Amino acid sequence: MANRATRIFRLAAESPDRTALVFEGATHSFARLAQGVQAMAGGLAALGIGHGDHVGLLLRASPDFILAQQALFALGAVVTPINILYRAGEVRHAVTCCALGHIVTTRDLADALDADMDCPLILLDAPGDHANRRSLPRAIEQATPLPAPVPLQPEEMAMLLLTSATTGKAKGVMLSAANLAANYDSTPGWLGLDGDSVILCALPLYNTFGLNQCINAMLVTGCTLVLHARFDATACIDAIAAHRCTFLPAVPTMLQKILDHPSANRDSLGSLRTIMTGGAPVPSALLQRLLAVAPDARLLTGYGLTEATALVTLTEVRLGADGAMERERTIGRVLDGMDLVIMDDGGAPCPTGVNGEIVVRGPNLMAGYYRAPIDSAMALRDGWLRTGDIGHLDADGYAFIVDRKKDVIIRGGQNIYPADIEEILYQVPGVAEAAVIAREDAMLGEVPVAFVAFQPGRHPTPDQMLAHCRTHLAAYKVPATVTVLDELPKGPTGKILRRALRPQPVAG
Repeated sequence: MANRATRIFRLAAESPDRTALVFEGATHSFARLAQGVQAMAGGLAALGIGHGDHVGLLLRASPDFILAQQALFALGAVVTPINILYRAGEVRHAVTCCALGHIVTTRDLADALDADMDCPLILLDAPGDHANRRSLPRAIEQATPLPAPVPLQPEEMAMLLLTSATTGKAKGVMLSAANLAANYDSTPGWLGLDGDSVILCALPLYNTFGLNQCINAMLVTGCTLVLHARFDATACIDAIAAHRCTFLPAVPTMLQKILDHPSANRDSLGSLRTIMTGGAPVPSALLQRLLAVAPDARLLTGYGLTEATALVTLTEVRLGADGAMERERTIGRVLDGMDLVIMDDGGAPCPTGVNGEIVVRGPNLMAGYYRAPIDSAMALRDGWLRTGDIGHLDADGYAFIVDRKKDVIIRGGQNIYPADIEEILYQVPGVAEAAVIAREDAMLGEVPVAFVAFQPGRHPTPDQMLAHCRTHLAAYKVPATVTVLDELPKGPTGKILRRALRPQPVAG
């Protein structure tokens, strides 16, 4: 079953009338989804998409995203979901680093891109072709539906996901069909999901959280997915109550907004049995509030990396008899089929309780970064993935993260890499030095903040720099503040030291 689309064809044959998807009041059976996949695959094939082609998905959360993803899988294409918040320059970089031959998108999202983007666009909602834009509906009308997914070998690349490597610029993570099978196929079992589960998804579908725990979980178990185009606390609470949803994957900020809502109570949320969160630590107060309105729910948190396909560790967040959280801030224990150890700089295992780099091994590890052999060699050594995260293990095998080597900032579940923002700040006339770090935020977990120094005689204002960032960066990447310094702190080699800009702990 190397081709990921095989499952939707099998579910359509075994349970054709079973409800697979609920979206904006409409229900979609597995048979209807499979027919849509076959038709869309036929149309994409008529437009020249085939086995091994690299294709981007720039789509909002909707049934069309699922149909397009599965149709591309069925054709044996390599799929790259793209963040819909990206500006044109960020999409252009995704095209370059992943060698995308086409992007499947919609007219409104296409209109926000550069007119001369060197990548043909396939539009889901265009009646006809125009310039580099091709109409998928027109192609579907003239094409023959794909009868079955093409055979794939386990080692063939199935997804090319965007993330950052050692340089800070986005790279394409090469995930094979075998990588996805090793991690995606096991995820529903790790989370306790089955065919009777009802998933509420208000996550974007372009990142691993939504891809794995929503679309994939539905197709692995044959359960029902209640999909929302965007997160809205009122709509989520109403949907949980109306559809008796049992599983809610959400970042902590989403949970806080749901619990802050006046309609959050046992009647509206009592059907929940499992809640999965990640991207930021879970405060004990949040868990206490959650258990008050969903007493039968388990709150799970874990740790994952795109380079390791998805989940690596998992744990249930619990309160002890004294009301305090057990093993506060743990990311849990490593999941079945993987190994996780703590290594020192020399590559030797660290003793219990001693901090070192978290390294991971297993069949879920990426093949490497696409066309980036140096970054790949630095990340993958002797069969281990160097995660760049610093932490330790306790005596029971629970892992704890204390710092990150990569300086990644996690804002409300979205990964931000300082180099992306710094590159844009250096484009502002007069900026001589720039550094971006994380600042703690009560609602979002972390936000990026920038520090700059100017060239002699040049003094752009913080508002001018922020305006430039808003023009060239996705909104979630724009720094919360810009602080001007005479000079940024540097090491002996002249490298800017981000750590010297972080607030120092108060002694005593």
